[in-house]
Amino acid sequence: MTDTAAVVNLYEMVRVARVEGGDRFVGDLVSGPFGRIFGGQLIGQAVTAATATTTLYSERHAHSLHAYFLRKGDASRPVTYEVDSVRDGRSFSVRSVRAFQDDRVLLTATMSFHEAHAGLTHQVDRGGYPDPDSLPPDKRLLDVPTDSPHPGHRSAVEIRRIPPALYPTAQGSPPGQAVWIRSRTQMGAHSHSLVPAVLALSTDFTVLESIVYGHGLTFATPGLSIASLDHAVWWHAHGNMEDWLLYIQSSPWAGGERGLVTGRIYDRGGKLLASVAQEGLIRLETTRAAK
Repeated sequence: MTDTAAVVNLYEMVRVARVEGGDRFVGDLVSGPFGRIFGGQLIGQAVTAATATTTLYSERHAHSLHAYFLRKGDASRPVTYEVDSVRDGRSFSVRSVRAFQDDRVLLTATMSFHEAHAGLTHQVDRGGYPDPDSLPPDKRLLDVPTDSPHPGHRSAVEIRRIPPALYPTAQGSPPGQAVWIRSRTQMGAHSHSLVPAVLALSTDFTVLESIVYGHGLTFATPGLSIASLDHAVWWHAHGNMEDWLLYIQSSPWAGGERGLVTGRIYDRGGKLLASVAQEGLIRLETTRAAK
């Protein structure tokens, strides 16, 4: 178990402060891998900033996000988020967000908010997976190499991994994994408007592992470089990170030093809360040298 004194609060990670005089916001950061900013925190704070500009449309909730990671950022410095109100229609609102340090743009994102009404309904079933209480705690995320003396963003969540032998998938399926994930801390007095941002942030913790582990590698493999390139989230229903959520991930393709991972997040009752897709850079120096 992580030292509770060092645990980072998920809800604090997505908070931003509005800069007087416009739709600009500033967010503080926690330590990421090798002093860089954790991409999930950039996503989470971008969601919070964009949501803050939709207060005139309180019945509209985030339903999709498409983001590109452009540059590495310094986790020791705050990030500024600039939000552009692209459109407010009869039932949809669209926002564009840029995250930057000085004049360096780190991330761009487009978000859409929707006032939902009753309509056609279906979802893919999650299948049968072991209950999280039957699985041991997992420290693999905390063991990822870093030059920081603090666990930083990795301390914010608790993970229970489901052994591959228990996946209800067919033989020959693409590389993948299933994990239960939840916040190590409770929401307390934090606003429930932060819940979509927290869920979006949490989708980035383990998403590229399917590719790495699926090829028999670890994040400590010499010569392995990994970076998130783009990230998409579709929210389907409200979730609660204070209880266990099942995150099922699969990598349908990898090649050209890139890999794609898709994911689905369910609550304990089996409701599909969100769908995720991310493409990442997966560069192995040994394969480059062999060319």
